[in-house]
Amino acid sequence: MSLYVYLYGMIPAPGNGNHPISSLKGIDNEHEIQIKNYEGISAVFCHVDESEYGEKVLQEKTNDMEWVQEKAFHHHEILMKIRENATLIPMKFCTIYQSEKNLEDMVNQHHDQMKALIDQLEGKEEWNLKVYCDREQLTQSVADHNLNIKEKKDEIAQMSKGRQYLESRKLDQYVQQEADKEQEAFGSALHDQLIKYSVEDTVKKNWNRDVTGKDEEMCWNSAYLVPLEQVENFLEIITNENEKHKDSGWILEATGPWPPYHFAKLNEK
Repeated sequence: MSLYVYLYGMIPAPGNGNHPISSLKGIDNEHEIQIKNYEGISAVFCHVDESEYGEKVLQEKTNDMEWVQEKAFHHHEILMKIRENATLIPMKFCTIYQSEKNLEDMVNQHHDQMKALIDQLEGKEEWNLKVYCDREQLTQSVADHNLNIKEKKDEIAQMSKGRQYLESRKLDQYVQQEADKEQEAFGSALHDQLIKYSVEDTVKKNWNRDVTGKDEEMCWNSAYLVPLEQVENFLEIITNENEKHKDSGWILEATGPWPPYHFAKLNEK
C-alpha cells in the first residue's frame, strides 16, 4: 500500500530550517508531522497509509462519530500548536492527497494566492463572540417597558372577556416578535463596536440549545480577524458590555485566539 499525505495547513517557510512543531505524531499516531518548502511557503503534513485513509475506508470511518471526534480534536490541536509559532492557513479536517506530487501540484496552482493570504493574516488573530440571553427575562422586560405593548394592554383591559382572550393571544405573539427584534438589535450594536478593532468579520448562524448545552438562548454568533495591537481593545469592549448587562439576562462569550478558520479562504477557479 502507498502512503498518502494528510495536510494540516500552509505556513511561511521557516527561516534557518526551524520546525514550527517538533517530534509530534500525525493523525494516525504513527508517522511524524513534517514540513516541506515551496518557494517561500511550507506545507505541514504527515503521511498516512492508504489502507487506513483511502477514500472508501475514510467514508466508513467518518460515519463513526467517536472516531471523528477523536481525529477532529487532534487536527484542531495540531493547528493550535502551529498557530502559536507561525501564520497559518488551516486546512479542513481530512484534507488528503494521494501523493506528495499531488500536494505539490495543488500548492503550485495556488502558490501566489497562498503567499498573499499568509501576508494578509500575519500579525492577526481570530476571535469568536457568542451572545446568549435569558429569553424569559428578556420577554418580561419587553412586556414591561415597551410603550406600544403597554398601550395595547390598556386597550385590552377595556374589552369584553371574549375579545380579551383573542387580543391577549395576539399580544403575546407581538411581545415575542419585539423580543426577537431586541435580541437582533443588541447583537448588531455590539458588532458595530467590535468591527472598529477588526479587519474582517463574519456573522454566523446561531446554535440551538442542543448544541450549546446552555439554558440561555444563543442570539448572536460572529467571528473577527483582529490585529494583535487591537486585541486588548477588542476584548475590553466585550468585558465592559458583559459587566454592564450582566443583570439584564445577557451573557457575552469571547473565545480565542483560534486558527483563522473563517478568514483563510482560498478562491477556487
